[in-house]
Parts: sequence; structure tokens; C-alpha cells
Amino acid sequence: MMPAVWEEFRRLEERMNQLFRELMGGEGERRLFTPFEGVRTPFCDVQETDSEVIITAELPGVSKEDIQINATENEVEIKAERRSEQEEKSGSYLRRERTHTSFYRRIALPAEVQPEKAKAKYRDGVLELRLPKQKARQKSQIKVE
Repeated sequence: MMPAVWEEFRRLEERMNQLFRELMGGEGERRLFTPFEGVRTPFCDVQETDSEVIITAELPGVSKEDIQINATENEVEIKAERRSEQEEKSGSYLRRERTHTSFYRRIALPAEVQPEKAKAKYRDGVLELRLPKQKARQKSQIKVE
């Protein structure tokens, strides 16, 4: 009886790993908790309408030139970097600070889209991505011989 219990645990573990891979875009379950060292996961909302999929991502302090978006029919990948440098001089005293923050998110889409027709806007630290849906494919009836 004991081996059957462990077999169930093994199957459960395999299924959980598969779900994490699907959720995180195929990169493996480790990304659920720590995507990459020093990389933040931006907060995102995904909304599906009749005609499009709308993604809103928070990328505070990022310049629009530092945002990279890659899209396929089934997923969107958002990469961004925020860099800043501050310098303070006071007499013979000099203080200089540099920061670098990276953002990364891969999102599985709820419907197939037309990535070549996507439009992106960035304002006040919020990225809005609109992806038109693919037209519904017509079904073909297959006769059984």
C-alpha cells in the first residue's frame, strides 16, 4: 500500500510541474518564485473582449525606449530596464549612486491573437498592449468512411 501512495505523490508532483511550466510560459517551475536574480515581475492585468486581448503592465520609472515586447499568437513577453544615477557634491565630498532594475514577464494569452497588428502605449509607468484576436477558424466536417 505504501508504494501506491508514493506513486500518487510522484504523479501529483509531475502535474504541478507541468502546470507551473504552462503558467510561466515553459521556463520551468523555478520561475514561479525567483524568475532571475535581480529581475522583478511587473504586475499585469489581462482582459479579453470579443475582439481583442488587452494587457496592462506596471513598469514604474521605465523609459519607453527601454521596453521590449515580443509576441506570438499564444503569448507575450515583456522586458524592461530602469537605470538611474544620482550625484551629490558638497565641497570636497562626492556621493554617487547607481541603480539598475530589470522587469520580465511572459504571459500565456487566453486566445490566439494577431501579433503583427498589436498596438502598445506607455504613459505614467503603465504599459497598455492591445492585441487583436484571430478570426475564428471555420470548422470542417469530416465524413467517416
